Amino acid sequence: MLSLSSDGWSLAKRVCFHDDELLALARSYGPLLHWNFGPVMTMKYQKDAANYLFSDEVVPFHWDGAFYKEPKLLLFYCLESEGEGGETTFSDTTKLWNSLTEVEKEECRNVTLTYTTEKKAHYGGTIRVPLVQTHPVTGDVILRLAEKVETEKNPVTLTIEGGSEGFYDRMVRKLYENMIAHKWEKGDLLIVDNFRYLHGRRALKSNMNRCFKRIQILPEVL
Repeated sequence: MLSLSSDGWSLAKRVCFHDDELLALARSYGPLLHWNFGPVMTMKYQKDAANYLFSDEVVPFHWDGAFYKEPKLLLFYCLESEGEGGETTFSDTTKLWNSLTEVEKEECRNVTLTYTTEKKAHYGGTIRVPLVQTHPVTGDVILRLAEKVETEKNPVTLTIEGGSEGFYDRMVRKLYENMIAHKWEKGDLLIVDNFRYLHGRRALKSNMNRCFKRIQILPEVL
């Protein structure tokens, strides 16, 4: 079992797993989230994708399960990655929160966000959430600030209640100041805390064969 580090991030390089082995590893952390295609999603470019997640576009920062059930952990296993682009980006919202002044923290506590997207894949709908939340396991502060998704495929609109002028732009800049960009190599196994981190993806550019498997691991108590 790959131990999760204190900052909610663990990476193993050049490992070899079959699907049954990946599932066994994932289940050692908790129950798995099942969609209509099962618990394992293959993430790969699709030429005529209706959902931007499978396009070659940039994927803005978000957290998984926002429109359904929120996993506690995400497991990624890279099958192929070669060429420029396609890095998965992560932003540590607990670290971001700890970097804020008391005035900034108070402003954040007064912000509520509404996200809406049409269901064109395995998720969709409307959610309304406070920006500042508590990590259900560690008790640390986390932030639910997903970026606007401005695409022709399936945009995600964002409405902000509270916050001063320019609040969204300032906070997005801070997300990128706390960003990790992971360049995938075949055999990378990455497990990350879905509550603490937001994640996204850089444009694929020449890395069109980029492919990995993703498993979402739920909290023990649903």
